[in-house]
This record gives sequence, structure tokens and C-alpha cells, in this order.
Amino acid sequence: MISRRKTRENKDVSLYLNNKLLEQVNTNKYLGSIIDRKLNFREHLIYISTKCTKLINALSKSEKLSWELKHEALDTIYK
Repeated sequence: MISRRKTRENKDVSLYLNNKLLEQVNTNKYLGSIIDRKLNFREHLIYISTKCTKLINALSKSEKLSWELKHEALDTIYK
């Protein structure tokens, strides 16, 4: 259940689809965006920043290798 309500309610609601219980999750990835129960994008921002950090670290390591990529090539990969 997605809601912006601030009141405390029973969040353990049983939802069924074709007589099968649906699992409740705190976050959901939909069309590449991660949305939580309160419609915040905090989890999405954390996910994207982690992904960018890994990419930047990989580019940094590739620059330090013996075959050394030129700055222009790294700039193109980065963009």
C-alpha cells in the first residue's frame, strides 16, 4: 500500500491476487525508479549515487593501469 498519510495505521494488510497472498515490500523498482511506501526517492538517490561511485572508481582504476587511457577517452566514457 502506498500512501503519504502520517497517521499510524495497521500496515499489515493482506492483499490477494488470484487467491495468492501478495508480499508487502518497503521499496519497489518501477521503470528504473525506486519508490518507497511514502513516495520518497531517497532509496533511488542512494542507489544511483552508489552506481555512479562504482563507475567513477572503475574509470579511476582504468586510468592508472599500465596501458593508460588518454584523458579524452576517459571523458567520452564518463559522458
